[in-house]
Amino acid sequence: MGLDCRDLLDVKEYEFLINWFMRKQKQHQLAQLQEPYSYDGFSEYDQKVNQLIAEATIAFVETFHRQAPALVFTNLFHLAELELQGKRDLLIKAPKKLQ
Repeated sequence: MGLDCRDLLDVKEYEFLINWFMRKQKQHQLAQLQEPYSYDGFSEYDQKVNQLIAEATIAFVETFHRQAPALVFTNLFHLAELELQGKRDLLIKAPKKLQ
């Protein structure tokens, strides 16, 4: 499955999350942080990632009235990063239904 979680979400849910994460990443200027790959859990980047994933989980439940697997939030957060960098198409393929 990789970063693409379309097998776990319907189109509206998927688009909601990817757009939500891209908007929040721009708002918080995550790409401008000097420590984007530290992943130690204590960096400013890691703290913002955890905060945004928690907020996205709440926004998803409020919008769709159901829980989604935790994997969806992590994967779509990072997919949104790639989208903002213009690298998304290099890593994902079209869903099986479209191939």
